[in-house]
Amino acid sequence: MKHEKYTLLILPDNEASGRSMSITARTLNLLKVMALLLVVGLVLFSIYFLPKAINYNKIVSENDFLLSERQEVAVLLQNAKRIEEINQFLESTLGTHYDLSGEMTDSVDMANGGGELSPFETMGLLDDLPTYLPIKGFVNRGFIVRAGLFSQDHLGIDLSSIQDRVVKAAGRGYVIFSNWTYRYGNMIIIDHGNGYLTVYGHNEQNLVTQRQVVDRAEPIAVMGNTGISGGAHLHFEIWHNGVPLDPATFITELTEDNFTPVEQEEENG
Repeated sequence: MKHEKYTLLILPDNEASGRSMSITARTLNLLKVMALLLVVGLVLFSIYFLPKAINYNKIVSENDFLLSERQEVAVLLQNAKRIEEINQFLESTLGTHYDLSGEMTDSVDMANGGGELSPFETMGLLDDLPTYLPIKGFVNRGFIVRAGLFSQDHLGIDLSSIQDRVVKAAGRGYVIFSNWTYRYGNMIIIDHGNGYLTVYGHNEQNLVTQRQVVDRAEPIAVMGNTGISGGAHLHFEIWHNGVPLDPATFITELTEDNFTPVEQEEENG
């Protein structure tokens, strides 16, 4: 005999009246089919879709890694372009015979008399290291290396001062560039030997000339607002073997107390 209706009876342990619930055979069969479909769906998901979801997470992590690698390559390309610009400045003023490792070639030695020592052979290592703060003031923009192909780095710091406007050499060295540039106006580049270079930009006036040896803390320029700049300040960079360094981590006087939360506009150097 085929049942057309099923009744579920619920009886409590106490003397309260029980409850009953009726369901048709068609509805029960429909619930069975739905439960079967749910089980089949879970099995298919575990077999087919779950591995794809795990593989998707792996692909996303690999893609993030490739993007980070691409950003690092973009930063390296920007630094290489900046180094190339500096090399063009040097070659246009000193010629291709100048060796950035800190010594002149034979042609320059012959022009100086043949047997003279290069400036770096008579210098002391401690005086040569660019660890002297060029201006006693505060930093209103720090060293910034941004990720991204079209982002603009700030490979130095901007120093401002109300009282001290005389720019001093961060270390003893040889002036390899002292001239005008479009971006940094009156700019000075000093080679300190051992792969160290320092850059001083936006000067109102350069007080030293090319091929001049300067001492540590010797006045070399007057702080100004030349080039692409929104206010009087010194743009100061330190490079070592073609890699820009953060002066805030290289010069002990540059602590957090020197910083101001107000940054200059983006076009400032």
